[in-house]
Amino acid sequence: MTMSLVDAIQGSSSDMSDDEFSFLPMNLKFAAGYYPSVSELCRRLGINRQQFMKYLSGAAYPSRRSLRTICDFLGVDEFELLLPPDQFRKIIALRPTKKSDLPPVLSTVPDLLSLSPQQRSQVAKIHGYYYEYYLSFSTPQHILRALIHIYPSDTYTFFKRIERLRMDGQDGPPDVYKYEGIVTNVGDRFYLFDQESITGSELSQTILFQSYRNRVSYLSGLRMGVSGADGHEPVASRIVLEFIGGSVNRREAMSGCSIYRVGSPEIPSGIREHLTAGGRMSNPLRGAIF
Repeated sequence: MTMSLVDAIQGSSSDMSDDEFSFLPMNLKFAAGYYPSVSELCRRLGINRQQFMKYLSGAAYPSRRSLRTICDFLGVDEFELLLPPDQFRKIIALRPTKKSDLPPVLSTVPDLLSLSPQQRSQVAKIHGYYYEYYLSFSTPQHILRALIHIYPSDTYTFFKRIERLRMDGQDGPPDVYKYEGIVTNVGDRFYLFDQESITGSELSQTILFQSYRNRVSYLSGLRMGVSGADGHEPVASRIVLEFIGGSVNRREAMSGCSIYRVGSPEIPSGIREHLTAGGRMSNPLRGAIF
């Protein structure tokens, strides 16, 4: 059989038998059996559970995008999902699901990072754009101001962060670094985990105090990462996020992102006082080999 399920959904179903269509729900049910629950499989796929249940019952068929997601995750081709169940089971047996490649402890990670309805209402308060300030990890006595966007997606909240580094008075184009990450809420703190998205060579974690105000103007906490200098030592700094809007002109907002001397008038005085502990520090805390 050479016709894919996509072709069938898009109007060529006259060449397909009812049996062939009925194989899809059975094959999906078999594949789902490799996971502790349908909910966990849906979280890993990034597909709404109610919609996936319709696929399992035969009440609906996946869209092109959902089908590709399912096939890529299971490691099968589209036409293989329409094969008789006994043939499909042999294929799956030869191509173990991703679950078998993961230690059991990692199955708790999606539960940790996904947000319950109560958590989503808390995290929704901080959606939007912020200027982010912290003591530079690689340039002593400087404060870095970056742009961060926190936004929702189904049961998760993600963020993107852009650093635009050019010293005061420096000519030429700035160095630009981009990061992508996920936000979760545990207790009364927000946890942000991100990775540098161009080379994947840097991870960082931020913990923020929760604001109990309806309107969040500032968030503060602590960031830990790795210095970009030759030593690549672990470093930590106080951090402040300054809310600048639910939507912004990104080009204009980015023009304010740079690296400034601690005493620069570009850094709001209240933020500078907080980051430097009233002038008692001008550099982040650095780890060292014991």
